[in-house]
Amino acid sequence: MEATSMIETEYNDEYDAYEAMMNRGAFLRKLRQMAEEDEAHRDVVVLPVLSSSKDVEITVDHDTLCYHSYLSVQAVYDDYKHVNYRQIDFGIVGDSPLVIAQDRTVGKGGFVWDSGYILAEHVARVTEWQTGSPSVVELGAGTGVTGLFVGRQVPQAQVHLTDLPQLLPLMEKNSSTSKNVTAGVLEWGRNVSGQEYDVILGADVVASIYDSYGLAKTIYDLSHERTKIYLACKDRLSGSIEDFEGQMKNMFEHVGRSKPNSSNNNPKVWIFEISGKRVTQ
Repeated sequence: MEATSMIETEYNDEYDAYEAMMNRGAFLRKLRQMAEEDEAHRDVVVLPVLSSSKDVEITVDHDTLCYHSYLSVQAVYDDYKHVNYRQIDFGIVGDSPLVIAQDRTVGKGGFVWDSGYILAEHVARVTEWQTGSPSVVELGAGTGVTGLFVGRQVPQAQVHLTDLPQLLPLMEKNSSTSKNVTAGVLEWGRNVSGQEYDVILGADVVASIYDSYGLAKTIYDLSHERTKIYLACKDRLSGSIEDFEGQMKNMFEHVGRSKPNSSNNNPKVWIFEISGKRVTQ
């Protein structure tokens, strides 16, 4: 009873974006610093390592990365290692090719990150949610790689990609060849339409540069009592994961961390598996 009453008082329609945005300037400065550090690391460490690999052909052409050739090397796990490619070719996924376009003009959301692919493979290998025609939503989808991969591997699922308005054209472009995938705008913390999903996905969505309160509220609002939630995390800013985890434990019965089941071996990525929505009376 104590946990459910906490939900009722904290997660009704009292969300105030002002609190979440107070430190926006500091967050954006930190994000820029992280991006500059990653870019410098890529130039000094990543590119020489990749170019020195003589056994594996990394690219199909100057604009396209063959992802499976990268997986056979996995020399580095830098976030910015693929940013110079216009598209990523994942080969045959399900029964058809999956090629994901990237767009650096929309920021970090316009690139494919390791956590997105890791989450996609992990969730596609979990069979318990794949009965019937499950509804799936991806939060902070960016390129849509996670939802698109899952949609190809589980064709009976109905997948909806969501992100901010500036990412919508890229999501629509990448989902245009997938009949069971749609795309739309969803801002965390806003009132949602009442749609509830069987599965909720999110890769790299838990970070202190984002609004964890709004994210938690949105996940809760989009869930029903049997919803399965899978979030790929890479803790880069101290405290953000623990704060979000505490909010999830107030709202859900089961909140655990698991090792990903993926061919991408990035050691810094792990999975939140969450279920058992606490329903207020």
